[in-house]
Amino acid sequence: MTQRNPWTYFWQKGAKASFLDDRSRLQTYQMRKFWFERMDETDLKQPIVDIGTGNGIVVHWLTEYSQEKGKKLDVLGIDSAELKPFNEALQLHAETPYETFKLSSNKKVGTFVSHFGLEYGDMQTGLKNLHAQLKRGGSVIALVHSTDSNIYKNSKALFEFIPSVLKQLKKSVTPLQEALLKHGPNNLPKAALQEQHNLNQFARKYERYGAFQAMNFVPATKHALQAAAQSNSDESHRVLSGYINAINEHKARLVSLLKATEQLGDTANTTAIFEGAGFKNVTVQTVAFPETGVVGSCAQCSK
Repeated sequence: MTQRNPWTYFWQKGAKASFLDDRSRLQTYQMRKFWFERMDETDLKQPIVDIGTGNGIVVHWLTEYSQEKGKKLDVLGIDSAELKPFNEALQLHAETPYETFKLSSNKKVGTFVSHFGLEYGDMQTGLKNLHAQLKRGGSVIALVHSTDSNIYKNSKALFEFIPSVLKQLKKSVTPLQEALLKHGPNNLPKAALQEQHNLNQFARKYERYGAFQAMNFVPATKHALQAAAQSNSDESHRVLSGYINAINEHKARLVSLLKATEQLGDTANTTAIFEGAGFKNVTVQTVAFPETGVVGSCAQCSK
């Protein structure tokens, strides 16, 4: 890649997993249970390599699985981004694209797993390489995105809403910030008062819209403007510029997610991609939980 991986910033901040709400134990329980079930039903060949591992949540879960079941698993995680693992004991290799990945000494992989990872690379090239690196009789188990999933739908809504937020930050928040720093909160000129009114209208209009809530617009702008009202110029500019940078970083990740999901296409297209790379016994099934709905698809195949 000629530009920095858009997920590097996310992992470097120390995130444990993507598409899991840190505040929701239910989501984590469901995903962990999903992988435990896949391990139970699969005749595992080793070693196991996790594609697009991020900071290693699946490697962590599989390590817990091996401990609970009394099975010794040799699990390695790879990712093309720079990482900051939450558990240094995990075997994780950063800046390692799966399109060119090989084990040392010409060893072969027994099982490839992936948790929203395969589709972020060049699947046509990458899957052919995985097929070449896999032991005969080895398998691939991958949780992948789906256009039917809430993750995709929410991400698309957020991506489409970002331009409105950036426009509002430029048109209303920045001028109001400058006016507060220059005139103080009790002596605002008419133009600044109008921008304050426009800002309040914007917040009221979208206050119940999920994408708006997900962007934390109100707390971020409130913090920046309160700092400006208190003449804390450095803090105000730091908060606002940091918020804008975070939006642009998030936008880059959303673009990668949407492209990744579109690369998969529908179930028939996903199946064809795996079969085109030489895999057999390909199945692609919807993954849904009663409490949270569709989260993606599970693609499984063998060599």
